[in-house]
Amino acid sequence: MAKTRSKAEIERLKGYAKLLFIRDRLSQKEIAQRTDVSEKTIGKWVEDGQWEKERKNFVLTRQEQMSKLLDELTEINAYIESFEKGKRFADSKLADVRRKLIKDIKELETKTSKPEAISACIGLLEFIRKIDLAKAQELSGYIDGFIKSIM
Repeated sequence: MAKTRSKAEIERLKGYAKLLFIRDRLSQKEIAQRTDVSEKTIGKWVEDGQWEKERKNFVLTRQEQMSKLLDELTEINAYIESFEKGKRFADSKLADVRRKLIKDIKELETKTSKPEAISACIGLLEFIRKIDLAKAQELSGYIDGFIKSIM
């Protein structure tokens, strides 16, 4: 008998499934097992949401994003330093760009997103699985419960 789920529960499961598909690159079968949703439904979500396309475009990690932002900020500061003495300051446009870069850097440094927390949990589980499969299986229920609770 099929489970009756609220729209909110379905959306949470769909978000979790999407994360597992795109970020963690799990198969549709593995996602179905983790989310307690049929493989057919997962396949429909993948196709309707064009998750394959998103999976291919998911390139930048948090560290890569941070590195790019810091490079941009360094370049702006070097550009300002190249001005003659007494004129080494940013105009309003450059100052605005720099301020936004600094804000973005601070956000990346201080905020841990749900996808990152989930990815860390999954990474931990994979690490434990290599050492002790039985322990990993035992912990997977707790980790899945935690992930569902933050979705």
